[in-house]
Amino acid sequence: MLQVYEVSHSYGKRSWLPRSGSRPSVLADVSLTIEEGVCLGLLGTSGAGKSTLGKVILGLERPSQGQVLFQGKDIYRADKTVLKGLRRELQVVFQDCYSAVNPMMTAAQIIGEPLDNYERLSAKEQQRMIEQLLVQVGLTPQDASKLPHQFSGGQLQRVNIARAIALKPKLIVLDESISSLDMVHQTQILSLLAELRASYGLSYLFITHDIRAALTICDSIAVMDQGRLVYTGDATDSILESDQPAVRQLVSSILPEHPSGRIVFE
Repeated sequence: MLQVYEVSHSYGKRSWLPRSGSRPSVLADVSLTIEEGVCLGLLGTSGAGKSTLGKVILGLERPSQGQVLFQGKDIYRADKTVLKGLRRELQVVFQDCYSAVNPMMTAAQIIGEPLDNYERLSAKEQQRMIEQLLVQVGLTPQDASKLPHQFSGGQLQRVNIARAIALKPKLIVLDESISSLDMVHQTQILSLLAELRASYGLSYLFITHDIRAALTICDSIAVMDQGRLVYTGDATDSILESDQPAVRQLVSSILPEHPSGRIVFE
């Protein structure tokens, strides 16, 4: 469903800095595939390039070279009509749930944005759909009239998830979508994402630095370091035994150790 072929990307240096022969590479020859119904975990420490790759996949950051094919179509070469259709099938949930919404819009208006852009529903039909979406993400129809500041972080992230699934997309990019939440809300959101994936047949690109979360929800894992993919494999505990330096850094910095020396999950 999604193919990323040899994608590289770099940012230009500011003009007052001394020139060097080449610009620093943020992504270097990255290739990966996400099949329909699969959740791929994209892991890495801060600055590894995983969020930049997410932006490239979403069509928000044109790569310096390489291709991104979604449902067989190159998103950077598609015409406007094709691109609009692709965007319907490709949604995102960002890390900061508050900056991802307009603070002056109600939950109903936030969730209704994609419906306004793509569907032709009557006011009653749209209200009914929004209420159904709120219930699906663990909120209530009464929450539709609330503003963002009236929700907790976990509740507002549920509103963002409801917006993301409103059009029944094929793929959702989850960019550190639970990292700003406490452990209780993280667990609840992971459970919700698993339920929605089963109900809608969704695929996820789950961008995170948390191996525990990735092993909870993902089918496979790819680890990035300095703009390159350095590890790929199934989402099993075997990753904890990897001797790849970037993987070891993630394990040692994120997961607590049992007094016996074993890595354990809370």
